[in-house]
Amino acid sequence: MAALLQSVSRLRDHLRLSMNFPSFPSGESQADIEQELERLRETDTDGRATFGDRWLNDRGLLLDDGALPVAKKAYDTFFTKNNSSSVIKPLESELIAWVLNLFHAGSSAAGVLTSGGSESLFLATAAAFARFQETNGAESSCEAVIPETGYPTFEKYSRYLDYSVRRVPVDEAYRADPDAINAAITDKTFMILGSMSSWAHGACDPIPALAAVAKARNIWLHVDACVGGMLAPFGHELGREIVDFDFALPGVSSISVDFHKYGYSAKGVSGLFFRDRTMAEEQTFVFDDWAAGYYRSPVLTGTRSGGAIASAWAVTKYLGRDGYTRRAAQVFKARDRIVDAVESNRDLMLLGGADLGTVAIGSDTIDIFAVSSCLGKAGWSVNSLTAPDGIQLVLGPVIDTYIDAFVEDLATAVETARGKADDRSRRQVVYSDEIANGPGALC
Repeated sequence: MAALLQSVSRLRDHLRLSMNFPSFPSGESQADIEQELERLRETDTDGRATFGDRWLNDRGLLLDDGALPVAKKAYDTFFTKNNSSSVIKPLESELIAWVLNLFHAGSSAAGVLTSGGSESLFLATAAAFARFQETNGAESSCEAVIPETGYPTFEKYSRYLDYSVRRVPVDEAYRADPDAINAAITDKTFMILGSMSSWAHGACDPIPALAAVAKARNIWLHVDACVGGMLAPFGHELGREIVDFDFALPGVSSISVDFHKYGYSAKGVSGLFFRDRTMAEEQTFVFDDWAAGYYRSPVLTGTRSGGAIASAWAVTKYLGRDGYTRRAAQVFKARDRIVDAVESNRDLMLLGGADLGTVAIGSDTIDIFAVSSCLGKAGWSVNSLTAPDGIQLVLGPVIDTYIDAFVEDLATAVETARGKADDRSRRQVVYSDEIANGPGALC
């Protein structure tokens, strides 16, 4: 009897706890599910509201050159496959080889595809960390020296690899200062970083100068080209003044690039590329002391989407050098128009040089967040910055109609903000991929 009462008590506690969560679905028809999905799509019918979908977009925001259906068809064809499929492996291998060629790599170079930029950055850091410990001893404490504009994954993953991060001040254009980086290097430094371009301000760090520092100090230089790696080479084709960043520079050890950004593939697929395959020797995990046999994985994740890999391969093959150059021309057209509008407005200023496709905008005279609010009311989705306060646009190959509309709406937003009190002290700037407030959410 006591055991029965105990079981009933546990069941009652379980039911009480389960009431905090929605009931598990009982099953619905395909028609009902499609109707709900279409209802969700109706929230962003206007291209301005999909400004965040700046690389692939089916709301008329971007240049229509056929890349979108190619990306979707490839993804749909192989969405049931993973990266270990015999169909997907050759696509991954060919895509890696294409990009190594684009990045002027030598015959000993190697690469791997990952699930996204954060994983690529983690693996680059892990490879540099392992090489340092192999040379200096496993118990050696070590430090990554990076510009203060570097992506936050370096702190995120320091918890797992047990290293520290030293962020170094940047120059007035938000670019890394090679002399400051060089001065910050110690015998504990296992890697330095340059960005092409930085996420917040779109600044391209002086990679040739950083590569010279890395070469002279015999330190690993990783180039975070997750944002601009598939844009900068084609900017060069157009004659744009863009700093060199790839393996043509002797001091560059590794490069990360996201195909789901300016590679225009489905989410999520990124790549990590090494000057020499020996640099990645410690990256591959091998294990055979279990019942299922020999296990080998060159990346952090296990299963990766075969659909995403196929999409990246298909879009790259479809666009080719000419197609990527045409898209780059439209990106830079949008960039130049917006930069001109900012520089001609007495209340706005560029934060950085808008070196690639990212434009950061600030103001010393009006509340820039009021400008952001006005743009939001006009339908635009833009990002916010802090230190200094600003708004940020990451541009895709936006068509002329929307370029004109944004420039016009920006001018209207500034005019409206001129009559508003400055209340930016009450604003909180948030950049997160895990903002949720439903039952069971971590944050």
